[in-house]
Amino acid sequence: MLYANGLRALLWAMSILLGFGLMALADETPCTLHHEGNYYNLNSLKASQDYEFKTQGGHSFYLNVCRRVTTEPWSTGVPDNVDIAGLVRKDQHDFAVGLVNTTLEMRDTGLMLHLSNGSPCPGEDNLYGSSSIRFLCDTSVYGAGKPVVISQFPEDDNQACQYTVEWRTHFACPTGERGLISGFIVFWVITMMILLMLLVVASTLYNHFVLRKRGFDQLARLSKVPLLELVDFCMELFRSAVSNIRSSGNRWARSTRDLNPASHQWSSRDEERAMMVADPLEDDHDRELRDTNVWRNDTADGPQCTDDLGTIQS
Repeated sequence: MLYANGLRALLWAMSILLGFGLMALADETPCTLHHEGNYYNLNSLKASQDYEFKTQGGHSFYLNVCRRVTTEPWSTGVPDNVDIAGLVRKDQHDFAVGLVNTTLEMRDTGLMLHLSNGSPCPGEDNLYGSSSIRFLCDTSVYGAGKPVVISQFPEDDNQACQYTVEWRTHFACPTGERGLISGFIVFWVITMMILLMLLVVASTLYNHFVLRKRGFDQLARLSKVPLLELVDFCMELFRSAVSNIRSSGNRWARSTRDLNPASHQWSSRDEERAMMVADPLEDDHDRELRDTNVWRNDTADGPQCTDDLGTIQS
């Protein structure tokens, strides 16, 4: 009994984990984009060490993709609790070219990633550092490739506030997307492995502390019967979930039908049928006459009645 209850508890925990897993799979993955039937994914460009290149004036430019830079910023003028996506190491301070953004856009020029809300621009009020990164699909580039600054405004390196970066890489090419079914299968297999290990550990602890077994006897043994019970319970859980979904759909359909205004109105045929129903008082009177077996009949000779033997009396 204890084993069966523990097994059911583990299976319910598995169903909850699967629910959260499906919710996670349903959400859009950061740094991905669906566009005109193609799928783009730049998560492979995340790096443990920032990409380093030079500005047009020769200052070092540190950049990462879909995560904050690993380079320690110095006097950027932005709060410490924000994630800086890129910075330029100038003579007197570091200049943040924008905060982390994981939303990709497709423009005529290619796949774009915009960074904004960086350091305050020199000599400008309410204007902050920003950058636009254009990713170009290039299958001839082996590895991640290297970003290049193609324009900056103003052109003076110490006053520059806005940057345009071009990045040729094969990671910007359309790629195959892992489907929901394959992701669900992978999540299911991993979850089953974790729960199986938990089951083995729990069974071993139970044998050791409760049954007082020692040596190899305390190790969990998964026989055929518990595994068959596990499969049967999974099938029962699946059928129950399908049944609940169908019943919910039927209840929704019935509630929608009941809310139809026309269902609360009488048609002319309904009114006609209602008018043809006999008066309840008349039905009671006729029933009383049948019980006494006396009926009054109007004839040409006047009112007559019959006794219990059927003889006509005037």
